[in-house]
Amino acid sequence: MVSIGLMSRFAGSETGSARFVAPFSRVFGQYVVLIVLGLILAVVTPARVVAADLKIGVDLSLTGGTDDIGKAARMGAELALKEYNEKGGYHGKPVEAVIYDDETKPAKGVENVTRLITRDHVFAVVGPVNSGVALAIIDIAQRNRIPLMDTIATAEQITARYGSQPKNYIFRVSLNDGIQTSVIIDYIKSKNYQRIGLMHDSTGWGQSGRDTALRLLKQANLQIAVGPEVFDQNDTDMTAQLAKMQQGKVDFIIAYALAPAGVQIARSMQKIGLHVPWASTWALIAPNFLKLGGKDGVEGVMAVTSYTPDQNANARALHEKVERAFAEQGGDFDPVATAQTYDGVRLVLRALDRVGPDPQKIRDALEDIDDFNEAATRMPPHPFSRTNHESLNSGFLVVWHDGRLVRVQ
Repeated sequence: MVSIGLMSRFAGSETGSARFVAPFSRVFGQYVVLIVLGLILAVVTPARVVAADLKIGVDLSLTGGTDDIGKAARMGAELALKEYNEKGGYHGKPVEAVIYDDETKPAKGVENVTRLITRDHVFAVVGPVNSGVALAIIDIAQRNRIPLMDTIATAEQITARYGSQPKNYIFRVSLNDGIQTSVIIDYIKSKNYQRIGLMHDSTGWGQSGRDTALRLLKQANLQIAVGPEVFDQNDTDMTAQLAKMQQGKVDFIIAYALAPAGVQIARSMQKIGLHVPWASTWALIAPNFLKLGGKDGVEGVMAVTSYTPDQNANARALHEKVERAFAEQGGDFDPVATAQTYDGVRLVLRALDRVGPDPQKIRDALEDIDDFNEAATRMPPHPFSRTNHESLNSGFLVVWHDGRLVRVQ
């Protein structure tokens, strides 16, 4: 599908502009080396306001471990922009999208966002998919005062890192890990599980999830019986970690895993005969979890979500549009990613209509929007404020059953 007024460009081997180098004062340890190698060259320039063209930047994982989510998010962005431009665009001019693939790699995300700001002169950035990438790029957006609309990544620090600043440029249309973990803990308490196991991958997102879970479990007066156990997101055997869970007689497992690792957890549990319920975040409602694990392999696995395609009239209308417009790409194959990005882009465009392509004014306008009644997601009409940049605040558990997601009662 070719969207009207849409220009998609993919990053190649060319490096980012030498006019810009982003400092990183608080980046998870595993990304420091990436950032130093990718950005800290010989010159460090001060923060400055970058003039914006009539372009919106998009950084997504279109290849790599979360590519299905990225492709679904891209559909939401393309559809939102197509509809906007068909209605006249901004003062009769179409808005262009500059879309780059970060390959699910923090260093590539850094390169892409640097380029979007310093060379493409976008008025805002949408993305990324992966929390590890997000934690590596938000400093760039904040320092250069470019609004970043996170519609997928869930680590709490993404919006919190600059929450105490007079102007926070990071916004989110996605359910953060704190809310998702609270949903899981509420379920644990309702079932009176007492021996909790905790697992997480070694990425920045996994470490963030671990810290969130430990904090919230302590607040709920629940103890970790086994863990935290760590695994690499590319591991193909989790029996060592799960054997400890089995020996510790856990009765529930919380796991921060993307779809490929989640499949390995499920397979390893079956291999050693560990039959206890377990849950993860909405990473495991992704279509590639079912595709990689098979119907029998993912049976009984629980995950958190905040969206279903039939939850309201706006969601139903979006689902029908996506099914028609992207039939050749599989239709509405990941409704959450598509809907959240669709709403996030529309919010940015609503702000553009109010104040023009001025990044700082768009940031302020995003906080002031109080009439966004057409959301497909569950966000309120006034999704953001000066003190709150999280538009979604509730979720629920779903479980894989017979190859479908069913709400947990």
